[in-house]
Amino acid sequence: MCTTIGFSYQDGIIFGRTLEVSVKLDHKILYVPKNNKEFLQVKGKEFSTKYATIGTGFFNIASLGDGVNEMGLMGSSNLFPGYASFAKKAVEGKINLVTSTAFDYFLSRCKDVDEVRQEAEKLILLEKYDEGERQTTSNHFFFMDAKGGKIVLEPKNGRLVPYDNPYGVLTNAPEFHWHETNLKNYLNIRPENIENRDFNGTVVSKFGEGSGAVGLPGDFTPPSRFVRSAFFVANTPKDLERQAAILQGFRILSQADISTGAVVDLEKGHKDETLYTSIMDTQKKAYFIKCHDNNTIQPFYLEDYQEKSDITFIEIEKEMTL
Repeated sequence: MCTTIGFSYQDGIIFGRTLEVSVKLDHKILYVPKNNKEFLQVKGKEFSTKYATIGTGFFNIASLGDGVNEMGLMGSSNLFPGYASFAKKAVEGKINLVTSTAFDYFLSRCKDVDEVRQEAEKLILLEKYDEGERQTTSNHFFFMDAKGGKIVLEPKNGRLVPYDNPYGVLTNAPEFHWHETNLKNYLNIRPENIENRDFNGTVVSKFGEGSGAVGLPGDFTPPSRFVRSAFFVANTPKDLERQAAILQGFRILSQADISTGAVVDLEKGHKDETLYTSIMDTQKKAYFIKCHDNNTIQPFYLEDYQEKSDITFIEIEKEMTL
């Protein structure tokens, strides 16, 4: 389960996500330098990174779950269970990858959404590499650039289907186009209060503030998180200053934050909850994160690591003392 948002502010773009899991994954900040030949593991081909990138990685594996590169391209890879489909065999003349490598390829080699769209036509996502090697995962991608361009890519029979994303939101299944259609069910939702209504000659007044948003879904399903996030993004002022915009991003994503015990899978016997929330900023190529057991916002600036020539993992303060 994941929720991703993106919106513009006075001098840049904010992009961020929550990541929900049923276990506490070992996550760290991952820095990938440009012109690196080791990061992209593509069978039969060699690709170097073009742009330095910073984001979150897991278990000391050099692969990103989200991040921002030096050109201001930002991306998030979200679970897409039951709806992604992949090629069973490599396609000649295409770049054949598994999902995680494809996401890394875009984020480390594309400067903007236009390039992401162009490169997506060259790629095929495989079910897996050879027997016993890394398999693909059922994910889809959301990218946003420093100009405000937004694109969603979803795997269908191994090809990445692109969708323009004017809403600045991605959650999980079903397909992005379905979520677009589902928004039609919420045309009545608005930030302005409804003061009263006349019912057969009797005026009925609101209970209190927020009456315009009555009916906004509050559960944790992907469709409800999509609608809820789209409402908050759509009503975010475009003239916020940088710090206010960063905090606004965290506030919006807190509406998708799953507390311990709120989502229980009876069949598998686990509880999903939010592992971390991240916010990226194009103005300073910054990556901010707060964790499950540490609500302090921790900043990481790409420029602080660009003298490093090696792939670098940076520890996060995952716990706080109260």
